[in-house]
Amino acid sequence: MEKRILGVAAHPDDLEWYAGATLARLAREGAAVTFVICTDGSKGSYDPRAVPRALAAQREREQRAAAQTLGVREVIFLRHPDGELEPNAALRRELARVYRKYQPRLLLAFDPWKRYELHPDHLAAGRAALDARLAARMPLFYPAARPRGVGVWSIGEVWLFNTDAPNHFVDVGGTLDTQYRALAQHRSQPSVWDDAARAFIEQRARENGRARGIEYAEAFRRIVIEGAQVLAEGTRV
Repeated sequence: MEKRILGVAAHPDDLEWYAGATLARLAREGAAVTFVICTDGSKGSYDPRAVPRALAAQREREQRAAAQTLGVREVIFLRHPDGELEPNAALRRELARVYRKYQPRLLLAFDPWKRYELHPDHLAAGRAALDARLAARMPLFYPAARPRGVGVWSIGEVWLFNTDAPNHFVDVGGTLDTQYRALAQHRSQPSVWDDAARAFIEQRARENGRARGIEYAEAFRRIVIEGAQVLAEGTRV
């Protein structure tokens, strides 16, 4: 059976930056990967002359190109206002509908418990992604948020990225170059694709891999759910 994977993030470029090499590896291994981008990215510029609507359209084009580079099948844009994302019932309902429709076996999302995370959209996207996982599996949550012919859906495994409590490390030595090429599609965001960004990503991956006996790794907090029981274990793949 084809493995279905869903990545939920706040902005275009988040998934490439925090988990791009892992997602490229999973796609290369045959997984059907879908991205969900919660905001429109319209405030992602330090240029006061930037036009938010034009920037949002550009960032969507960049995200589609980056996803194609990684081997991602589809990108879903929820288009909430950038900088104003909240883990409220409306966002949970949207995500629960996506989960029920796409029926992923694995969810990748921001770790909403990371200490000292200063971006409210990152925290909100992570919190909503996890809250929607529960809602999607309970039939009395959002009964109208069910695509035709689809019932509830339970996601059995979660990998949280941008975490300070990792317990799962993915060998990405074979896909770092793909991650760099995907990030290079985000031309409006030089801070994620310039030489300094590439050096940072390589250093981070090398540090994650060093203690595990591999050259490069991306780190996650892995949570496995069996029925009502939550399990966590440290692994490397």
